[in-house]
Amino acid sequence: MSRLKALFVLLWERMTRRMRSIRRRILVTVSVVYLLCSSISAAWIYFEISHEVDELFDAEMIQQAKTLAVMVAEPAQHQFVRGQQEIVIPSLDQHDYENKLAYRIEGVGEGWQLYSDNAPTQQQLPFHEGFSSYRVSDQYWHVFGMTTTNGSARVLLFQEDDFRAELRSDLAVDTIVPVLLLLPFMLWLGWVAINRSFQSFARLSSALRHRQPNDYSAFPPANDGEEVELVKHSLNYYLARIEQTFAREKRFSADAAHELRTPLAALKVRLQRLLDANAVPQADDLEELLQSTNRIINLVESLLVLAKVDNVVAVHGSDNIAKTLRQVLADNYHRIDAKNLQSDVQIPTKLTCQGEHSYWYLLFSNLIDNAIKYAPQGSELTVTFTPNTLTICNALGADHAIDIERVSERFYRGRQLNVEGAGLGLSIVENLAQQLGVDVFYKKGVQTPVQTGVQTGVGPGSAPLSTFCCELRLRHVV
Repeated sequence: MSRLKALFVLLWERMTRRMRSIRRRILVTVSVVYLLCSSISAAWIYFEISHEVDELFDAEMIQQAKTLAVMVAEPAQHQFVRGQQEIVIPSLDQHDYENKLAYRIEGVGEGWQLYSDNAPTQQQLPFHEGFSSYRVSDQYWHVFGMTTTNGSARVLLFQEDDFRAELRSDLAVDTIVPVLLLLPFMLWLGWVAINRSFQSFARLSSALRHRQPNDYSAFPPANDGEEVELVKHSLNYYLARIEQTFAREKRFSADAAHELRTPLAALKVRLQRLLDANAVPQADDLEELLQSTNRIINLVESLLVLAKVDNVVAVHGSDNIAKTLRQVLADNYHRIDAKNLQSDVQIPTKLTCQGEHSYWYLLFSNLIDNAIKYAPQGSELTVTFTPNTLTICNALGADHAIDIERVSERFYRGRQLNVEGAGLGLSIVENLAQQLGVDVFYKKGVQTPVQTGVQTGVGPGSAPLSTFCCELRLRHVV
């Protein structure tokens, strides 16, 4: 018993492995559906044939009974009057169906009868008008009885059910056998059609195996089926994302190497100079070294933040960005106050947009940080909101020349190289805005100098200040 069980388990596992193939599953499913539909059709045909066969033979029995009544029953009663009471018609044994049919003709009230040798007697089956049926041992008979028109004789016609059942079976088999004979051909034809349909997948699989590791080009359309095109579209999308990821990694490595080279070289020169002087470092020397180290730290932190926002795949949740922006302004209040900036914030109490709080905070932090760093002493910082548009503006010095088309490029700082920073703030903003579903636009304009009573380097009669504005057009306001 255990060996049979192990054999069954082995066969089941083997069949399960083979059924992992989509082609085999399709073929088996189609075959099962074909056989199921054929079986239902055969059963329906069998019942219809049975009904029609019964109708046909019942009608034939009526006609035969009428014929016997006219041609045999009425002439026979005159012969029996002369003293003969019973005539048995013997079987000729000339046909297999001969004994499946029988008849009995009997006089009404006169006791004579004429019958075939296989017909049941009056004791076995009394006369019954119309259709009836009875069973004798293992035989089932259909019976039709009628009385002649003059009422002197009665005719009983018997037909064994095997006669009808054989015809029903033959007709049903003749219907089912072609279906079964066509099954192997249909399976072969289905297998060929499925294999031809899956050749596109085989070509795609071969192309993937032979593709070079650094080849991220899209798979071109090749008149393939809809399913293959869907897979190709998904693969092309995935390859494009991988290519972008590797491009970001390469760009990050190149940016880090390029930007860290200068401060590290400067730090090395200062340390080498102190070492060559063989003297105790003075406070000024240590301050320069500390500044160089801080610049390197800030640069590394900016690069890490940029790498983080570059790798964001999806942003979920929602945030009250009006509250977040006020929080950023409050966190930078000491810097705004130190430069004596006038801040004018006109935003609603609540403004909810899709996106996580941390990403919105980082986006606003970089915008406000950029505005504070480049705004002249005593100038104005404004934040305004119009339907679905948030605008942050700051003043720029008259000598502040920038290329508005390049402000979001990495490490671009215009001519203000003396301002602390790495030139990555607006690049970070651009990446975060893309993830948050925000369109960013930069504008440059002209404004009149602000009179604050503080020495700003600009005043009446001086060159007008320019303004730099960042517009955030919100697409997912909740």
